Amino acid sequence: MSLLYRVIPRKNPLKPDEPAKYYAQPFSRGAITVEQLLDAVCEETTLNRDEARMAVNRIFKKAGDFIELGFNVQLGDLGYIHTTLKSIGADKPEEVTATRITDIVPRFVFGKKLRDRIKDTKLERDVQHP
Repeated sequence: MSLLYRVIPRKNPLKPDEPAKYYAQPFSRGAITVEQLLDAVCEETTLNRDEARMAVNRIFKKAGDFIELGFNVQLGDLGYIHTTLKSIGADKPEEVTATRITDIVPRFVFGKKLRDRIKDTKLERDVQHP
């Protein structure tokens, strides 16, 4: 299997008079549902779908609990979940309070093994959606 890409034109917003350049953009084959993922997991284990679903649900429920307590959550080779903050800048450190925080952004960072696996994936141009 390979990752598909398509070619798209993009103009430089800083140089709108210049012609567009062409770039590769990933093209999805579609989405895998939780049900399909659970079925795939169950084919390779002794778990049934309900057991697998319960385990996944509990992992993410507990991950959310720990994130709310201020922890990063390590998910082994899969990666980790953490948060970042968006805030309004201040001139003095004492002016930075929780009221200046405008957003809490959850982030997922892929683990090295998964990143490497994806980097080594074969690429194929999608000829149906050039």
